[in-house]
Amino acid sequence: MRSLPLFRPAAAAALLCIFATAFAAPRSAPHAAACVAALKAEETSLSETLKAGAPVEAELLKVVRGGIAIIGTQYLAGLQEAEARQLLESAEQDFRAMPPDAAKARQAQCLQEGESLYVRASPLEQSLITSAAQRRIRRLTSA
Repeated sequence: MRSLPLFRPAAAAALLCIFATAFAAPRSAPHAAACVAALKAEETSLSETLKAGAPVEAELLKVVRGGIAIIGTQYLAGLQEAEARQLLESAEQDFRAMPPDAAKARQAQCLQEGESLYVRASPLEQSLITSAAQRRIRRLTSA
């Protein structure tokens, strides 16, 4: 599976320099990975819907932005790429095994958490997060 663009060290380092002022103490790395896995599943579904012609780009942008904001907090806290990849892989397996109602509830909770992080970010940080999310959406919908 493809990872979020922030799982690349150079992109992560650039954004982390800016995230330092916006985010308070992040949740645990396993929690963040669980949220990113849930949001990735939602973004996959939404990107397919968008490719089919449905007007869901605003919703997809919000989901991708939330995932980027969540993982950004973990890189800021010192999470290394190799550990992040392992945590995400495990979290994706756990998410796929969840009952549908529990999966939807997790997606909703994580979307709310990601949006909260995004709203608390500075305008510059929001711009960087949104730009990264738009690039990810272009990759998702061009495939």
